Amino acid sequence: MSFALSRGAVSPRFVRVVPRAWCAVGALAAAALARLVFFVWELRLHAGPRPPAPPGEPDDGYHRVPTGLEEQYHYLGDLTLLTLVVCVLAFVVWLQAMRDNADVLAPQVQRHSRPWVYFSWIVPGISFWFPRDVVVDIWRAAAPGNEDPALRRTPWWINAWWLLLLGAVTMLLVTQDLGDDGQPEAEAVYDAFRSVVAADFFLVAAAVLAIVLVLRMTRDQEERTGA
Repeated sequence: MSFALSRGAVSPRFVRVVPRAWCAVGALAAAALARLVFFVWELRLHAGPRPPAPPGEPDDGYHRVPTGLEEQYHYLGDLTLLTLVVCVLAFVVWLQAMRDNADVLAPQVQRHSRPWVYFSWIVPGISFWFPRDVVVDIWRAAAPGNEDPALRRTPWWINAWWLLLLGAVTMLLVTQDLGDDGQPEAEAVYDAFRSVVAADFFLVAAAVLAIVLVLRMTRDQEERTGA
C-alpha cells in the first residue's frame, strides 16, 4: 500500500505524518515478528520434557536451575518486551502528529484534550476506552470536505484492533501472574500453554491490525490535507 500525497500541495500548517507512520509500521512489524519467534520457542518447550522440580517448596527458596532452552526463552522474552516498548512509543508519536492535524481539520470532534493522547494509555480504568476514543476522533477528523466528521461510522478495523489489544493486555497479565513464583519463566508454558498461546495470538493479531490502522488512517488524512 502506498500513500497518495503531493509534497508541493501539502499546506505548511499540517504536520508531515508519513515518515512517522512508516516508523510505526516498522516497529509494529518488528514486535509481531519477535513474538512469532518467541512462539516457536514456546512450542519447543511444550514439546519437550518438563525438567523435574527441586526438592522443597519455592516459598522456602528451593528453585531449580533453568535449562539452556529456558534461558534462551528468557532472553527472547526480554527482546519481545523491548520491541513492544519501541512499538508503543512509535505508535504514540505517530498518533500525536495525527492529532495535531486533526485539531486543524475538525477540532470540534475531538472529545479529549491533547494530553490524553499520552495519558489515556496509562491511567488505570479509563485506559480501557479513552485510547480508542482518541483514535476514532482522529479518524473522523479526516472526513471528506462534504461530509460531517461527527457522523462518520467507526470502521470495523478500529473496533477489531481495540478488542484484540484489550485481549492481549488481559492475557499478558494472566501469564505474568502464572510465572510470579520465583521459578523459571518457562514454567508458565508447562502449566498454562493455552493461555500463553492466546497471549501470542492476541498480540500478533493486534499488531497486524494496528499496521492496517496506521496505513489507512495516514492515507485518509494525507488525502484530506493534500487536497
